[in-house]
Amino acid sequence: MLFNNAAQQIFKYSRSEVLGKNLNMLIPQQYGDHFIFVKRFLEEKTPKIMGKTLPLKALRKGGEEFPIELGLSFYEMKADVTFTSIIRDVSAQKQLEKSLLQSERLAAVGQTVAHVAHEIKNPLMIIGGFSHQIKKSLTGEKSIQKIDMVLDEVSRLEKLVANLGDFTKEYTLMKRPADINSVIGDVLKLMGEIYPSEKCGFAVDLSPEQKEINCDPDKLKQVFINIIANGIEAMEDGGTITIRTGECSMGVEVCISDEGIGIGEEDLDHIFEPFYTTRERGSGLGLSISYKIVAAHKGEISAESVLGQGTTFIIRLPAT
Repeated sequence: MLFNNAAQQIFKYSRSEVLGKNLNMLIPQQYGDHFIFVKRFLEEKTPKIMGKTLPLKALRKGGEEFPIELGLSFYEMKADVTFTSIIRDVSAQKQLEKSLLQSERLAAVGQTVAHVAHEIKNPLMIIGGFSHQIKKSLTGEKSIQKIDMVLDEVSRLEKLVANLGDFTKEYTLMKRPADINSVIGDVLKLMGEIYPSEKCGFAVDLSPEQKEINCDPDKLKQVFINIIANGIEAMEDGGTITIRTGECSMGVEVCISDEGIGIGEEDLDHIFEPFYTTRERGSGLGLSISYKIVAAHKGEISAESVLGQGTTFIIRLPAT
């Protein structure tokens, strides 16, 4: 068995760690036992998948699954059979495709949403105004309670329309050099005032060597507030929000983790889509707006989650 330099870089294993070992260490369980496939091929000599390119998942050292394209071929000489696998790591390509698809989805709904928000705004103001007038003339407790319910729903819809405005507008960034650690510090001061310590705590691991980046601090605060607020709501019995900063190939990386209920794999693929929410009274716009703000910075935002263990959002921003 041979394991070239490129394979070492892709799988994060050294040659000595792999040579002589079962190839199942590189293949997720859902694809079955590699040894059985090889044995069946040697018995039948039927090259069903030989010469084809297969989209599969593989395993890096440490158990991380990642997408690959696999090409298989074989060479037979007398009693010996040699198998060759050509593997291409397509992680970056898949992430780019996902980002492009997300951008297309956002663009597709943007114009319609702007029209709907405009049509809703004026009637909503009229309903709210008349409801306040009617309330002044009411004396019965039950009637007042009912009109208060109407006013609460009007207020909720007004917030939704305001969020729709944030979602549909093109962001003009007011960039300036800023220390991302200071931006996060300001956000934590604000969140500490809003949420009591018995509801949640904050664990902070900010890189002391963090360099300034050219960004719009106010817009990034909105992103961090959205994510932290979502995390706190996901921790029904309380917990800790962990914020970490560090360097990455793009520039700066910010990770925000909660100890909440987590997000299912199916939902995780849609969380940045407008109006997609798993919360009973969520608008489904907070993460869409956050996505647009990060994209306007030419950055990246993604999420990882395990049900019952929490969620981590990763924001990567360019240094310049």
